[in-house]
Amino acid sequence: MSGKKRRIARRRRESLAHDRPPADRAAEIRRRRRRRVRPARIVLAADRVWLVAETRPRWAARAASDCEAAGIPTFEPREEVELTSPTGRRRTARVPLLHRTLFVGLRDDDDLARVEGHPGIARVLFRDGRAVVIAPSVLQAFADAITGHGGDAEGRDEEAVSALLFALGDDVRVTAGPLAALRGRVEEADPARRRYRVALSLFGRETPVLLDEDQIARD
Repeated sequence: MSGKKRRIARRRRESLAHDRPPADRAAEIRRRRRRRVRPARIVLAADRVWLVAETRPRWAARAASDCEAAGIPTFEPREEVELTSPTGRRRTARVPLLHRTLFVGLRDDDDLARVEGHPGIARVLFRDGRAVVIAPSVLQAFADAITGHGGDAEGRDEEAVSALLFALGDDVRVTAGPLAALRGRVEEADPARRRYRVALSLFGRETPVLLDEDQIARD
């Protein structure tokens, strides 16, 4: 065997040895996972009036950044999920928990005007002529529940936030699934499961359909 062929064979053996995982690789991965810490606690300003804003598609992060730069605190609930690529590679990503929803902490009408004037904000939610206000303590408990810092009341606070977002009688549209683009009205809410019964207009009559929270948006 020539010197060149021997070098190629040696490099191939070294490459295979490098790609072969060591025997304790699985144990090392488990140790790394155990060393992961939970997300830092998100502290929301208790002296602000927290309203609910609906963002335009793919504008939530930009709107939040611009509001923060203008001195308006924001909170976009996100959760960590594990995504798997077509090749089988797994990664952790933080995705929005509520569809196109951004909580904004306001001081006065000037802050409200800035939020409503942002190109990424579709509207600030109002009900019966009044803005939908989330109590700071409820929103803080909701944030604590998401980041793993909540207590026994975290489930009740999460339900309180969800119930304010979609109430009985609200007009909504379907944003995902085979019924996307259809419109209807909320007839029944199950905030604990984040599921709603919506009366949709199908085949010339109203048909009740169960939809998840991330499948509907305010119309």
